[in-house]
Amino acid sequence: MRRTPLLLALLLLATLGARCAVPWDGANGQLVLAGSLEANDVRVGSLLGGRVDSVFAHEGDSVQVGDRLVSFDASLTEAQIAEQQGRVTEARSRLQLARRGPRREEIARAKVEYENAESDRRRLETLLREGVVAPQQYDGAAALAASRRETFLALERGTRPEEIAASRAMMEQTEGRLRYLERERKESVVIATVTGIVQTLDLRPGDLVGPRQPAAVLLEAGPATVRVYVPEPRLGAVRLGQLVDLRVDPYPDRVFPGRIVEISSRAEYMPRNVQTREQRNDQVFGVKIEAPPAPELKPGMAVTATLRTAEGGR
Repeated sequence: MRRTPLLLALLLLATLGARCAVPWDGANGQLVLAGSLEANDVRVGSLLGGRVDSVFAHEGDSVQVGDRLVSFDASLTEAQIAEQQGRVTEARSRLQLARRGPRREEIARAKVEYENAESDRRRLETLLREGVVAPQQYDGAAALAASRRETFLALERGTRPEEIAASRAMMEQTEGRLRYLERERKESVVIATVTGIVQTLDLRPGDLVGPRQPAAVLLEAGPATVRVYVPEPRLGAVRLGQLVDLRVDPYPDRVFPGRIVEISSRAEYMPRNVQTREQRNDQVFGVKIEAPPAPELKPGMAVTATLRTAEGGR
């Protein structure tokens, strides 16, 4: 008969622990709460997706930031990059030519052509006054001389600023396209963005993965967390930094140290439509407990958290 209250208390904890909310008081004023281990999961993938080429990790593997997980076939992107690199080289050369302007040889040749055309115009002008040549012949020579003169003056003045600006804009456009393709090539490799464990990765070479779709799910390494709920009347027994004893079913004789790192500032109701004075325990505050990393602690495990309130929260 002496064990009846203890058995009833254990049954009550098992029943209410599934709800991860309602505590019970153990011996020596302990506040016992039920919860479960949580871990941050990170979904990694590619903005573009594609056909899987290689798989570098498997479920359960430990990975570091930057480790390759999956690569997609990037042969089409590689061909586009090679083509765009040629266009960038051409655009840069055109801008360099525009900045340097015409060569001295080109200016000298244009000057000679203009002087020859002008000499012919003057000669035909004399013959026109003497009535030897027709006016149409002189007009043709005059037009040619005027054209050669403008060509010479244009080369002598050098490249216009507008032409340099246009060449620069073309170069920037081709370089921007090249950067986009190179960024696209990076998206052909899915890497680990956090240090942790591969939780889900079910891909094989040849599989197709859509753009912006997760290729793998990683469990981020670091302290494990437990979420429990404290009724409003018992909230005064809980404070930030308070130490907590954590136990899990697979290791019933082992105590894992924990520490309260967060207390919700808003109450919740379970159920939400019950707010009677007799059932005030249904109004609870969420509390987050942090535990040091331990290989025995797995996400999803049921946890019993014990707070020693009789000793002032330890």
